[in-house]
Amino acid sequence: MTTSAAASIADPASSASNCTCDNDRVDDPIFQRPNGQVYVSPTSILRPTSFSTQDTSPVFQRPNEQPYDIPAPLPSSMVKRQVADWSRIAYYTSTAPAQATGLSFMANLGDPQKSGTFDYAFGNSLSYVTPRGDKVAAESLPFNGMLQTSETEIVVLSDKECDAACPYWRPNATSHYGWSGSSKAFFIEFQMDHYPNLGTDQGMLSDAPAYWFLNAAIPRILQYGSDRNNIPCSCWSTGCGEFDAFELLSNGAERAKSTIHRQGNLEGGDSNYFSRPVGQTMKFAVVWHYPHITALVLDNKFDFSQSMSDDAMKKLVAYDPDSWVHSLYAIGD
Repeated sequence: MTTSAAASIADPASSASNCTCDNDRVDDPIFQRPNGQVYVSPTSILRPTSFSTQDTSPVFQRPNEQPYDIPAPLPSSMVKRQVADWSRIAYYTSTAPAQATGLSFMANLGDPQKSGTFDYAFGNSLSYVTPRGDKVAAESLPFNGMLQTSETEIVVLSDKECDAACPYWRPNATSHYGWSGSSKAFFIEFQMDHYPNLGTDQGMLSDAPAYWFLNAAIPRILQYGSDRNNIPCSCWSTGCGEFDAFELLSNGAERAKSTIHRQGNLEGGDSNYFSRPVGQTMKFAVVWHYPHITALVLDNKFDFSQSMSDDAMKKLVAYDPDSWVHSLYAIGD
């Protein structure tokens, strides 16, 4: 798979102000469909309303049937969340010379002589990789943008190394933070030309590229399986999961689909897909907006800018049930 450019955008900062509000529902036109047609997505908007503090209504409640007045309720104070723009926190481009800011590229190629570690209980840990992604490196280097076959996988984490505040990681492994928080967005431009595997496949599909998201605790320890005492070592059973933003599910497949895997959650995918981009690039977005994940194909003119307004992000993730290239997934607790 060839990656042309990718950007990660962080959770916006927020501020609060007091207002007197009621809940009026309005329809906001959103331009989302691939054919450019407008569709309407209902959104809840808090609008100010006024309460009278002067008028009263006679109410006959007393035993002697004499009326008395009950004042109308005073305005209640509610908090309306005002969200700032989204800002880019990491960026990568494969345009020569390849550059990466805020990102580190790794693979399970740990070598104590260069980076990472190895033992017979857990195998190779994460390590830094060379620009081709297929050999261990002693330091973090920018990816050159081209994975030769499906036999080569890389892991992209932040450029921040684990410290005392980082959840458990394998001793002596090359360990970095991922991106925490319930609101985050990832944008990628890529293409998926056909390249059959060169070796014996080793149980892997040939010519089947994919783009996955994992809880960072999984690659820092062990993605699958148990230790030599048959004790599970990853956090799959305690809430960690995997979101396959897009993947090809068979040798040389042409349809890319999205799927979520998480024990105790709604698992699986939907009937949506996009055609594998061969000989040309495609832009794609994956947005976490609790309690959902949105995965969608972007227009080729979409700009990977340094910032994005919250309104623009809301329009981006506004779900269109008639779109075949826009999927919405529930995260759950």
